[in-house]
This record gives sequence, C-alpha cells and structure tokens, in this order.
Amino acid sequence: MVQIKAWIFYLDIYAENSYKWDRRINMYGAIASSSSIAAWAIWKEWSYVWAVIIAISQVLTAIKQYLPFGRRLKYLQPFIEDMKLLYLKMEYDWYKVAGGDLSESEINALLFSYKKEYSNIESKYLKEEILVENEKYKNKADDKTEEYFQNNF
Repeated sequence: MVQIKAWIFYLDIYAENSYKWDRRINMYGAIASSSSIAAWAIWKEWSYVWAVIIAISQVLTAIKQYLPFGRRLKYLQPFIEDMKLLYLKMEYDWYKVAGGDLSESEINALLFSYKKEYSNIESKYLKEEILVENEKYKNKADDKTEEYFQNNF
C-alpha cells in the first residue's frame, strides 16, 4: 500500500514536470513565431537574429512530437488514475486486515490480486514507454508518502 502511494506521488511529480516542459515549448514556439516576424520587420539590421529565433521555433515545432514530455502526458494521466483506484481498493481492504476481519489465506489472496492488478496496470502503460528514473522526483515522492502516512494512519 505504501509502495503504491509512493508510486502515485512519483508519477504525479513526473507528470507535472512533463506538463511544465511541454507548456514551455509550446509557449516559446508561439511567442517566437509571432514576435519574431514583427521584430524582423522593424529591425532589419538584426534580421539574422530573428531568423535564428524563428528557425529554432520551427525546429522545436517539428521535433516536439518526438520529445518525451508530450508523449508522457498521454499515458501518465490514465496510469495515475488507475493507480489511484488500485490504492483506494487497497486502503478499503486494509481496514479489514487491520481489524482482524480476514484470515491469513484471505489476506494472501488479496495481496496476490493486488500484485496482479498492479502488474497489469504497469504493463498496460509502460509496455512501450520508458520512464527514466529521476532521483529528485523519487526523493520528493518519498517525502510526500511519509507525510501522507504520518497524517492519515
């Protein structure tokens, strides 16, 4: 349960960072394209600078689909939602386990079903994509997880 919650926090941080980079690239392209054309017309002696800015903007637009940030967002959001649902199921059953309402074999069956569901979710979203591990994100996620469980359990 703790590992799933940590993974959710990690994925949230990863998605947030990917969204920021995707938005930055989009904003740079929009600003560079529109302002550079106007600036080029006004300051003709600096036209090569504006040409470079426009060229960079066009290259970013062309390669954007190959950059990881936008692609990540397409699979991270549904991945996070499925993980949150799995966590809610685990938390619901945790109270049964903690209350002694389940036998050892029932607990083992639950654990197996959750491991299987986790494996299915992970393979569904990460089968073709690689999520490069980021130590900074992991540390933030660990801190959030520790705080979450101290405040809620």
